[in-house]
Amino acid sequence: MARISYPDPQSLPQQHQNILNGLPNLNVFRMMAGAGEMFPPFMDFINAYLNNGLLEAQLRELVILRVGNISGSTYEVHQHERVARTEGLSEDRIAATKSPAPNSIYSDAENAALCMAEEIVTNVRPSDATFEKARAYFSDGQLQELTIITGFYMMVSRYLETLDIELEDQEIEGSGLTEIRQVAEATTNSP
Repeated sequence: MARISYPDPQSLPQQHQNILNGLPNLNVFRMMAGAGEMFPPFMDFINAYLNNGLLEAQLRELVILRVGNISGSTYEVHQHERVARTEGLSEDRIAATKSPAPNSIYSDAENAALCMAEEIVTNVRPSDATFEKARAYFSDGQLQELTIITGFYMMVSRYLETLDIELEDQEIEGSGLTEIRQVAEATTNSP
């Protein structure tokens, strides 16, 4: 059971109700809807990299899963394992995110990204050697996105664990990415 109550959707501002109504029924969104004016930009932010990011979707999910596993966030790992499957990742590649990189199941580029993410989580700043390995595979923009996604999922994992946000009783179908995009587009296009 969550440490604080999920907000009553009817008590939320109309814009927040509209956003929440368009999203998959996930407890993280139900709780975040009560975070005041952070909710709409939170959804815009995750849409930016989930649906319009510079990193390839499978790599993004590997990084998110590795950060969630290092952070001990059961909810985050569970949800992004589902997303990873919808992006075509095999069960063995998903399971390997529970262990440190490098791992022979991943490409050199994937290992470089995962090692960089691990060092950001554990050391704040990756070593020069780790950064240069990643730099060999990724553009400056992709390196920035990799760093931001790593930091963002550190924050999300801590949010989920601090508030004890529990898994839903019923799984959603699909990844939820389409719904996130539609909500972001509707919010951007509303007067």
